[in-house]
Amino acid sequence: MIYNYTGKYVMLCLFMVSIICVSSMVSASIPWQSWPTVGSATLTWGPWVIYDSELRTPDGDYTVGQREVALVIKYRRNIDKEELLEATDEQWQHLNVSSLKRQRWLHVLATIWPDVKDGDRLIFVLNQKRGRFYQDNKVIGAIPENEMSQYFLNIWLSPNTAYPRMRQQLMGN
Repeated sequence: MIYNYTGKYVMLCLFMVSIICVSSMVSASIPWQSWPTVGSATLTWGPWVIYDSELRTPDGDYTVGQREVALVIKYRRNIDKEELLEATDEQWQHLNVSSLKRQRWLHVLATIWPDVKDGDRLIFVLNQKRGRFYQDNKVIGAIPENEMSQYFLNIWLSPNTAYPRMRQQLMGN
């Protein structure tokens, strides 16, 4: 009798482990383009719409510190790379990122980002600790540091963001 109980317990454990492994493989194999939207927001400046954005995750829910996130930004006007870099620098200053880090990170972004036109999409995807930028569905560059990836997302998702309403909308609130 004990053997049967132990055998059933072992089989149940093996079954549970296999389900967890398959679930992990399925989640990891789903491309960011298929992830459901957590929330969306639009950035305006006066009467001008700058961009529409949406936050995506594999399960459509976001928790602080999540390791799989896609931030999709669809631009609604032409913006050159220098303006994007300047705006990013301003946001990192707002988040109290040191000047040394900002300059190093902006140099990395300057080698990745293009000028954008009305209708272009730039997407930042964080998978585990790797960050990548896409222009539409094409990879245009990777972020070498996890800290830089986190601070890039913090522009929108930090409690200290300059845009708290946008943060709430992106997080689905």
